Amino acid sequence: MRRRAALPLFSLLPLLPLLLVLVLVLALLVLPGACSRGRRQVPISAPELAILYNAEEQPSEKHAVMQIIQAQLRAKGIPVRLDPVSNTLYNERLAKGDFQCTLNLWYVDYSDPEGYLTDFYSKAGYRTAKYDNAEYDRLYLAGLRAPTDAEKLRDYKQALDLVNGELPWIPLYSNQELYLFRRGYDGYVSNAFQYYDYRRVAEPSINAESDTEVETLDPALAYDAASKHLVTQSYEGLIALDAQGAIVPALASSWEFSPARDTLTFHLREHVSFHHPAGATWLPSRPLDSADVRASFERMIKSTSPYTYIFNYVQGVDDFKSGHTPHVSGLRLPDANTVVIALKQPFPTMLPWLLAPAAYILPREMPENYDFSQGSIGTGPFALVSWDGVLARFTAHPGYWLQGQPLAKTLSIRIMKDPNTALAAFRGGELDILNVPLAVFPEILDGGGRVKATYREYGYREVKLFNLKFLAFNMQRGPWGSSLDLRRRVLAAIDREGIARLLFRSKATVASSVMPAGFPGFE
Repeated sequence: MRRRAALPLFSLLPLLPLLLVLVLVLALLVLPGACSRGRRQVPISAPELAILYNAEEQPSEKHAVMQIIQAQLRAKGIPVRLDPVSNTLYNERLAKGDFQCTLNLWYVDYSDPEGYLTDFYSKAGYRTAKYDNAEYDRLYLAGLRAPTDAEKLRDYKQALDLVNGELPWIPLYSNQELYLFRRGYDGYVSNAFQYYDYRRVAEPSINAESDTEVETLDPALAYDAASKHLVTQSYEGLIALDAQGAIVPALASSWEFSPARDTLTFHLREHVSFHHPAGATWLPSRPLDSADVRASFERMIKSTSPYTYIFNYVQGVDDFKSGHTPHVSGLRLPDANTVVIALKQPFPTMLPWLLAPAAYILPREMPENYDFSQGSIGTGPFALVSWDGVLARFTAHPGYWLQGQPLAKTLSIRIMKDPNTALAAFRGGELDILNVPLAVFPEILDGGGRVKATYREYGYREVKLFNLKFLAFNMQRGPWGSSLDLRRRVLAAIDREGIARLLFRSKATVASSVMPAGFPGFE
């Protein structure tokens, strides 16, 4: 799952002095390694490596990282040409395989290792590296379909060893999110999977920000982190992740797998109400029921959602997709408060897959062409009142099922792409919570990564993310994709520890695998 954002290239200009300093520092670290007893060694030449990256996605971070990596590789005799492009062109070229190597990022919606391993499966919908290995496919599918957690981890670890050895990806780092809070706002909670929860902030109003452009407010299509940030305030699924990343009840009060793990039964909460935006005369005042769940899942299956694979293992899904049946036969409704998902085979991964925003629940009466920017129709703690592309305004949902929450009456989330503007807004009282951008780390943190005295009046928090920043090679294109030795040269030439220590002020963890360090089951 990739995080998408939009920021004009000219907005990078204020950051150039900082970036130049960082490049010089890293160059000083690299050059001594190229010398021996005062004599400069001549690096062995290599073919040019063109690195494609999305210049409208986390631009200040990506630009800084690429400048550093370019300097490090050149010092080791690897000529590098940087190829920054727009978000649209990046996705087009990635889909066509029109690249040698790309700087990318990966994060998942759920605490299952499959989320990181799926990119290497030859039949996956999104394949960054275009990797194709029959033995890897066998191990991946064995883990995906394994009846027990122990068997799943065994197969996945073998698949992981295989892909780590062949280096279609060169892992770089996983970063942390840093937050500053005004007094009274530390009830805000986020987790390693980038879910943002404002329900427990004990203040009348909350003003927060996001530094990335929102692509959609439709839960079925919410694939990027910025869209997910807004969508998760108003919409919910049957289950959720808590602050520690554990699966907990949401719209379902409980669930159970059959002994064979081929049937998953959910018991819905009673008296759950939908938001009722102005003008939604088509939406009756009634509680959530099982028919809403089935309608939401079937809507997503028929959509262009990147998550339609979630229901591939449900009985009858193929007949439904082809139009032979009006409903998915494996989505069964014994009564108004029970949903049964009958699977084609034992498939325990079905449960974490339902954490994706695409599995959030909507009212079954929703018009096919509903405009989600006009107001939310979910069950979440905050109802969307307005959205103009820059500012999302929410009000507390008075009928929220979790009694006593949300504590705040209103929530506003503003898109603020310029990091210095966001910091100034926080210091000036216009923002209550700041997700600290990398570009202002030097302003807030000292060289050792400690908060400077001028910012100690605020609350401060660090959250380690289960994400991965990496270089991916096009494995179907030479010379880099066809030569393991060349890829190993790139791996050896990059000082990942230096990037984490200097650029991120040690607020990033060096990655040595395509599975982030500390991921559950792979500690």
